[in-house]
Amino acid sequence: MAKKKSSGVNKSVAIRTYKTENPDAKPKEIQAALAKDGINIATSFISTVLSQAGMTSRGGTKRGRRKTARKPAKQAVTSAKRAASVGTGSSEVSLDSLIRVKKIVEEMGSVENAQNALKALDKLIS
Repeated sequence: MAKKKSSGVNKSVAIRTYKTENPDAKPKEIQAALAKDGINIATSFISTVLSQAGMTSRGGTKRGRRKTARKPAKQAVTSAKRAASVGTGSSEVSLDSLIRVKKIVEEMGSVENAQNALKALDKLIS
């Protein structure tokens, strides 16, 4: 692969050097000063070089969205439907109970694993 012909000046080094000599300089000031020396650089490139070098005025902290605890997704099931019972012969199971059992099955990995856990629990209780 062919190498790019060097322009003679490393622009990133020139930016960092100017910033160390002038710590309060903003990207536009750096651009103007380096343009006088014949080095044409975009302010966005200057900002990128300074942030990667940790020379920004923010002190190296990164801004962004605060990390907060994830809120559980709202279920589409209304409270009236939750209270409704599903008839299974002589015993009835509420929809709310079924939803909780479904979550337990998902945590256990399969219905078979949940059944094995219930059998072990039954042995402990009895």
